Amino acid sequence: MITSIFKDSPVRRVILIAPPDVEASLFSFATCKRGRYTNYEPYGLGMLAGRLRDIGIEIRILNLASSVLRAARLAERESDFDYDAVWRGDLADAVSDFQPDLVGVTCMFSQTHPMLVRVCADVAALAPALPIAVGGVHVTNALATPATRAALLADLPMVSLFFRHECDEAFPTFVRVVNGELPDDSLAQVLLRHGEEEADFSQRQRPGVETLDAPPAHDLMRPDELSRWGKVGAYFYMLPPETRFATVQSNRGCRAQCTFCSVRNFNGMGVRRRSPTSVADELEWLRDDFGVRHVMWLDDDFLYDKRATLALFDEMVRRNLGMTWDCTNGVIAASCDDEVVAAAAASGCICLSLGMESGNREILKRIKKPGTVENFLAAAEAIRKFPQIYSRVFLIIGFPGETFSQIADTVTVARQMGLDWYQIQLLQPLPNTPLFDSMVEDKLIKPEDFSGVRYAGGTFGKNAGKSAGGRDMLARDFDGVFSSHRLDEVPSPADMEDIWAYMVVHLNYLRLEAEDRPIKLEQYLGNLEYVSDVVAPGDALALHFRQHLLAKLDRPASPEIAARLRNLLTTQPYWQERFAQFGWPMEIAS
Repeated sequence: MITSIFKDSPVRRVILIAPPDVEASLFSFATCKRGRYTNYEPYGLGMLAGRLRDIGIEIRILNLASSVLRAARLAERESDFDYDAVWRGDLADAVSDFQPDLVGVTCMFSQTHPMLVRVCADVAALAPALPIAVGGVHVTNALATPATRAALLADLPMVSLFFRHECDEAFPTFVRVVNGELPDDSLAQVLLRHGEEEADFSQRQRPGVETLDAPPAHDLMRPDELSRWGKVGAYFYMLPPETRFATVQSNRGCRAQCTFCSVRNFNGMGVRRRSPTSVADELEWLRDDFGVRHVMWLDDDFLYDKRATLALFDEMVRRNLGMTWDCTNGVIAASCDDEVVAAAAASGCICLSLGMESGNREILKRIKKPGTVENFLAAAEAIRKFPQIYSRVFLIIGFPGETFSQIADTVTVARQMGLDWYQIQLLQPLPNTPLFDSMVEDKLIKPEDFSGVRYAGGTFGKNAGKSAGGRDMLARDFDGVFSSHRLDEVPSPADMEDIWAYMVVHLNYLRLEAEDRPIKLEQYLGNLEYVSDVVAPGDALALHFRQHLLAKLDRPASPEIAARLRNLLTTQPYWQERFAQFGWPMEIAS
């Protein structure tokens, strides 16, 4: 079948493509101009590129997600910007100029599925005989069950090669088989399709530590460019605007078995750590050749293996890298003891996220979360000792069968933790996870609806006053959300929106009224500047507390913020009512 696909032609040049994240209809020019969209290096493609170069293959990485951000940021007005024309033009130019023998397209998230299809269709139209390969987390998950597999194959009739799991070894092996350097029985993790014929090679080639120690091809991903067109990570506002960011991965996999997560399905069981030397070498390369001064760790279980974690932090300190770092992905709370957090702070940590999800013991057991309420409280106590570290906690609400009472437990534990910001997420099940499968079985979701998988949360700037059934989303007494329900009831979707709003207000905003520590006031001010300028310019709460924090820092109120807040208070009765209800003086907006 390989002969039929490649016509006995060797593979010498490969283009690896990261599609735009979403379709044009979901892209906001105004949001992009505010700098809200993220712009990460396609790190997995960079790893593949490095391994392919090792076997003599000429590589180009085409980051179409960055292409559209760059074009939008450079456009003077929206009428000068055509989302589809940008990525299609860059794709056509690359195929024409580079003349590849093989194109590989990655897809991490299910919400990117429509753009995966469109990019592959364009490649096929540009070069009908050119073999196309797809891979990534979304492709792996979609191939795992009959319904999603059928939907994926039907949507991608132009694709001949479907790769599963990490392909650091499997993809170069495939290329060597095509080039006659290895026998066909070396193939792994790939489904071949030619016409009506299929051949599936399901054996795994899991990359080991030696492979992971080799850094990705940062020179092909240009980390010095990415921060100009979008944001890297969740904490860029805590550093000077000119700071260059990049991403680094120090290990693969996760020790946990959370039912809502697909990491183990993709990476396999266990965690493989790179050597501290290889990680520090990569950091030095990023600093010296690309001017990077801050990195975001991509690890799903960053603090796995205390001894190895401390060795990495010690090596970073020994080399005096002069870089800061954050862990935007949630770390496991049980790993956050005093010694580890102290070493993290010494090595440059400025921001840390904890994966908590729920504060109810039954829900934690049901979702197989590797943490207990005691773990969360102990981790929070350790982190609070280092106020220079800005801390964020991930919470998920809306698990199947979760009751008002169980969500209230999450709020109680979060309050006891006393960390800096709580990111509250309405549950969005990911394909090929135990939770997704159980929800399909219970007919709560459809397995083939890739485009329906999105991360939900919302902002008050978009949804002010839109609570369902006339309920007040911002009641000062959090217990009011339960007043018209039995605690053992499961909230409706409309109730979940209200609960989300209550939690945002009470866990994040109202606690700022009692904050007096200068270092924390500065951190919170930076966060609210980002929220009110980039994420939700129409969120009067963020604007109000931004002025409030300026006053606490003995700085003059901002006339520009005052004007924006005054406009909201004079044009939107909803916000007038809320300010009166909360007892906030209208003068602060004057």
